[in-house]
Amino acid sequence: MALWEIDEIIISGIELIKQSELEPTFKKHVLWNLENIPELYGFDAGMFNRTELDIDFSYERMNIYNVGYYVIAEAKKRGYKDLVYDWSAFLLNFREGYFAEIAATQELKEGVLKQVKLIFESLDFSDYEPIHRSLTIYQNGMDWYSEDQKALVKWFCTNNAAINNQNLEPSL
Repeated sequence: MALWEIDEIIISGIELIKQSELEPTFKKHVLWNLENIPELYGFDAGMFNRTELDIDFSYERMNIYNVGYYVIAEAKKRGYKDLVYDWSAFLLNFREGYFAEIAATQELKEGVLKQVKLIFESLDFSDYEPIHRSLTIYQNGMDWYSEDQKALVKWFCTNNAAINNQNLEPSL
């Protein structure tokens, strides 16, 4: 089953980063990482055109959480709260199945996810409808999440008024 919602946020992230004022060399790294998320992490996605590779450039693989942070920060800067929400949900909800080996939960909480949480908390998502159920942040996690995953999502939602009044439990 193709994950069209992942394609959507990757495509949106690519377009956003292409328009960003990031340093050109760094921007190339971020774009390459965005375009290669499906292959790097085993997603059934990637139904989009990729940028032609520069054969004289040495692309460096980046941590998905750092890539996501750059997309989220740029989305906030440009007023795209939908991308802030969707990318935050992506990093949280797909951690266990795809990104668990990247970093320990505590390391993420003290580092990049702390920064993502600060951006997320600065916006009001009370009227936002995620593009897909898989990109919905449920305050108490999902039944199939491990205790560690549930704790991470609860931590992310703590003190977040914009999300505390919605998405308490998933509806079928």
